Amino acid sequence: MSTRRPHQLSHDARATNPQSVGTLGREAAIRWKSLKKKWFSTLVVAIGSISLLTLTLKQTSLNEQNVLLDQRIRELQELGSKTAEKIESLVDLSQAVVKRSEFEEALFQVEIWMKMISPEENSSHLSPADEEGKRWVVNSKQDFASFSVGASIVEHLTSTTWSSYRQIHPPDFPFYKKKHIVSGSPPLTALASDLRIGTCWPFHGTTGQIAISLARTIWVGGLTIGHVHRSLAYDIRTAPKEFELWGLHHDSQEAEGDLLLKGTYDIDDSHNIQEFLVPKRNLHLYPRVLLKIKSNHGNPNLTCLYRVQVHGEYDDKLQGNGLNYATLT
Repeated sequence: MSTRRPHQLSHDARATNPQSVGTLGREAAIRWKSLKKKWFSTLVVAIGSISLLTLTLKQTSLNEQNVLLDQRIRELQELGSKTAEKIESLVDLSQAVVKRSEFEEALFQVEIWMKMISPEENSSHLSPADEEGKRWVVNSKQDFASFSVGASIVEHLTSTTWSSYRQIHPPDFPFYKKKHIVSGSPPLTALASDLRIGTCWPFHGTTGQIAISLARTIWVGGLTIGHVHRSLAYDIRTAPKEFELWGLHHDSQEAEGDLLLKGTYDIDDSHNIQEFLVPKRNLHLYPRVLLKIKSNHGNPNLTCLYRVQVHGEYDDKLQGNGLNYATLT
């Protein structure tokens, strides 16, 4: 009896049915292609979403920065406005100071001239040094260079008054600078000073000159120079030292004339008021004189001339023709 083996599909048999295999491959390929499309679409959507989110975040950050920038600009504008207001008020203040200084200087000069006209009113308030100066101012010798009797300054023959620039540095604005001019008293001070500290005419450097139109045409006989007393001076080096006195004629438009005398003001002398006489051989009639300061006592920046007096005699025969200025004296 024979045993029958089960029928087995051999490799060759499977190979003989290619239709079933091809169908499965096509389905797998189709599914794979569909899956790839879905993945690609999903990836595109994801990338787009991420990009949109990034742009949104950037836009939000940019908006916030713009808001902060606008706030900062407003703050700077407010600060600039306040700064401009402070600077404007500071400029107004400095201008007011300059105007007040000019007024005070004019008032100061008026006070000097009033004291010259009525010298005895304030004599009780003088120190010993000032008292000496006061006696000198009102001494019996005629002073033809006194402002109170009609003398005046010949401006174009007189040196420039000392002045200096002072910079203002406000503590709140270190970057802001403003120059303020500080100027000395005018040359006329030397014709009216009572020798109090500061009542002098300063000029730049160690050399300078002052031209004086005398109250009368006179035979110039002498010159007196007064300076603040050494015990009161803050810087005695500003006192004049070597000088020359020249006589000028009416038609003199230049600093040329006749040399009358040379002298030296001595700061070591016990008297701060010193007189210098013109030699008799040089006695002539002059309506004007020119005082040339050739040196001072050591200050290189400026020289101070407190008081100048010119003495002499006038000719009664002129019967008023020698009077250079209308005066009640």
